[in-house]
Amino acid sequence: MLKRLLIACGLALSCLSCAQTIQGVPGQPPFAADLEPYEEAVDRSCSYFNFLWGKSADIEGHYEEAIYAYKQALVCDRLAGHVMRSLASLLVKTGQREEAVEVVNRLIALNPKDSEARALLANLYSIMERYGEAVEMYQAILVDDPQNFNVRLMLGGLHARLRDYTKARQVLEKLAEINPDSYAGFYYLAKLYQEMHIFDKAAEAFKKALELNWSPMLAYDAAELYEQEKHYSEAIAIYRRILEEDPSDERARSFLANIYFRQGEVDKALKEMENLRDISADPAKVELAICRILLDAGRRLDAVTRLNAILKKDPHSDGARALLILAYYQQGEFAATKKLLRQVGPTSPAYEESVIMLARIMQQEKDFPGAEKALRQAMADKQHRRLNFYVALAMLYAGQEKMDKAHGVFTQAFADFPGNVEANYEYALFLHKLRDEAGAMRQMEEVLKREPKHARALNYVGYTWADEGRNLEEAKVYVEQAVALLPKDGFVRDSLGWVYYRLGDFPAAVRELELAVVLSPDDPTIYEHLGDAYLKTDDRSRARNAYLKSLELHEEESKKEVVRRKLAELSTENGQAGGGK
Repeated sequence: MLKRLLIACGLALSCLSCAQTIQGVPGQPPFAADLEPYEEAVDRSCSYFNFLWGKSADIEGHYEEAIYAYKQALVCDRLAGHVMRSLASLLVKTGQREEAVEVVNRLIALNPKDSEARALLANLYSIMERYGEAVEMYQAILVDDPQNFNVRLMLGGLHARLRDYTKARQVLEKLAEINPDSYAGFYYLAKLYQEMHIFDKAAEAFKKALELNWSPMLAYDAAELYEQEKHYSEAIAIYRRILEEDPSDERARSFLANIYFRQGEVDKALKEMENLRDISADPAKVELAICRILLDAGRRLDAVTRLNAILKKDPHSDGARALLILAYYQQGEFAATKKLLRQVGPTSPAYEESVIMLARIMQQEKDFPGAEKALRQAMADKQHRRLNFYVALAMLYAGQEKMDKAHGVFTQAFADFPGNVEANYEYALFLHKLRDEAGAMRQMEEVLKREPKHARALNYVGYTWADEGRNLEEAKVYVEQAVALLPKDGFVRDSLGWVYYRLGDFPAAVRELELAVVLSPDDPTIYEHLGDAYLKTDDRSRARNAYLKSLELHEEESKKEVVRRKLAELSTENGQAGGGK
């Protein structure tokens, strides 16, 4: 406030004429208070006074006051372009976008060829998702000013955001042609080529960008491209250069070790990790990563020696204990594995998993009483018991065909976890595994009755209806809600694709199922569904490939046989020999 007072005092003399010619209003500046914005300008000194007042308020974060002052400045001088720009920017900052558009249009009316104002309007349209208007404005600017780098870059970026890669490519390639020394131009062109899976051109654009402006950030992007395409030697060269310039770059050292490991060069990977440990702020974490590499490479004795050393130094290292458990389990040393599992305390993040793994090992050894005892003991601890202990015990009983006891465990779970809908959800899944579909649906409906936005239950009910070919419109509503709640879940996305398939909207089914296999690339059922959808869109080649992938991933022979029959029918129709594992 003091700063604004000083400004006001400094301009008092220059504004005396304003105060003398216009009647003031209490609590407002004495000038321009009673005028409409489109009346003839009264005095530019008044406008300047209000503009400085607005700037000061803007800087101090008093945005409402700043907006008021800017508007008063425009009352004094309706042609003040600099005021309009400041007002428009502040309106955008405060989320008043429609009003900002009006102000910018007034600014453009003063000079229809004002590229800066037109670009601001195009950016506003883009922010407001009025993409067609944004594109038109950018294109109009480029007609008048084809060398405008920023506008061409924004237009290319907008086309890319709209996934119109062909137009984005045309715009950005022209940008690189007009500005051959533009680092930003080649960088965005490289990212576009990468998105379009045009590897050679992406690599060439990255190379040019690096020549123009070497930076670790850009180097990492280029190295990522090379790794994606398995051009490991080029990626290694980039990481080596990063490390030459900054030997303490932990990220580069870690990525370099990962590449060596993926190529099977375990010793080189270990050497880089040893170097990383020496410079790392968290050497214990790096030592665990080294042990992980040793385990993955089959060097279990070395890993066990290192892990025991870690635990001797730090008995509370859950990470080391978890890897040591894995090492002993892989070696079939179940006695040592169980001993370590029992050492995991209730407060450890690994406690739940450790109890269940202990019970599972005992179950494998046919020590059913031991497994039951371990789970019962964990369930008796009211402070640390988990719902999954109950699920594991119910499955243990079910495996022994002690069905009454299995159901009784869930009765106990409802009592021990009152009001917890997850108990109903887990019971529904348990019933589903027992092929009691009606019971499973009743439990799922109970879940949704108590928690209508339970994504997994919505997905289960919707998919079940779709699979049975009933309540399809309602199934679509359920699964769409599940997708909104879990947009990155491939199984939920598969359900939506299957609902579309049952509804007969096969292009939509293909779209959703293609996304589902990206999100969950190892699920055979999703590939089978995708093959069915491709077949309905008469894309037999892709259908065959999807079926072959499903056949490769399926483990149950009965399910493999279903896919084999689909392949055989497809091959017969195509007049080709069938195939499959």
